[in-house]
Amino acid sequence: MYLEDRIQRTWAWGALLKIQRFLAALSTVIVVFELGIVVVCRYIFEINVLGYDEIILIGAYWMYFIGSSYATWEESHVSADVLSIFVSERTRQKLSLFSKCVQVAVGIPMVILSFDLVHWDILIDPRTIDWGIPYLIPHMGIFVGFIMMLFYNCVYLLRDYHRVKDFKG
Repeated sequence: MYLEDRIQRTWAWGALLKIQRFLAALSTVIVVFELGIVVVCRYIFEINVLGYDEIILIGAYWMYFIGSSYATWEESHVSADVLSIFVSERTRQKLSLFSKCVQVAVGIPMVILSFDLVHWDILIDPRTIDWGIPYLIPHMGIFVGFIMMLFYNCVYLLRDYHRVKDFKG
């Protein structure tokens, strides 16, 4: 049993997925609920809601980046993988391995950049205009999302490496 198999069988792997699902659902509910309040206030009561975009910003960042990390776990990102239709299984596995290498290579600087953003938020403490919400809250969604995407891609890189190495066909 390889390392990636042991990682995927741990309780932490399952707990991480449950946390992701919860955060994705919560952030989606926040965005939809807030937009519903704005629509009701604006078009029924003819009242403007100031600062709603600041709350939607938090939900949207977490929703997008946790959703992206969940799609990375599922390996369900949109791809234009037409080439794999015309090649052998061995070549498909090599293409998948190459794809994971590229994703990890891109993921590392993205984690570093998002960490720098969070670090800057801690040092400078910028806040939204109306509610005074620290930008650290939505920016943590970016950082956490990129960390999880990199983690999943590293696990799947190991998996794909072992599939290519162990291929018998």
